[in-house]
Amino acid sequence: MGETGHHAEVDPWNRLVALIDRILNATIHNQHLLIELWRDGMRDTELRDECEEHWTSYRARLLRTVVEGCNQGAFSPMLSPGKVVDVLLAMLAGAILTPVSSADRFRIALLEHLAQMLGRA
Repeated sequence: MGETGHHAEVDPWNRLVALIDRILNATIHNQHLLIELWRDGMRDTELRDECEEHWTSYRARLLRTVVEGCNQGAFSPMLSPGKVVDVLLAMLAGAILTPVSSADRFRIALLEHLAQMLGRA
């Protein structure tokens, strides 16, 4: 079993897509909880530390997948893997904070942009 409770996906691209879909498909309730946690974390150092831990955990999972893809030759990123992941996380945070009129169009655009950043054909 993998990190998300499913059998581990071997292909790094498919693993990235699964992680992204998990974030994008979070329930509205969970998205609201996350936004409130971020907002409250700006004022409360204990919550800020919790937010940092969550952010660091998501970042580490995404970074590990990008680095593995690079090591396997599946990705040839234009930027360092860390910078690719930082841009990806900013886009995902924006997707949660901003209502998206067409979630499917956003997902497609996000994946196309990520594929370009990763140098994936």
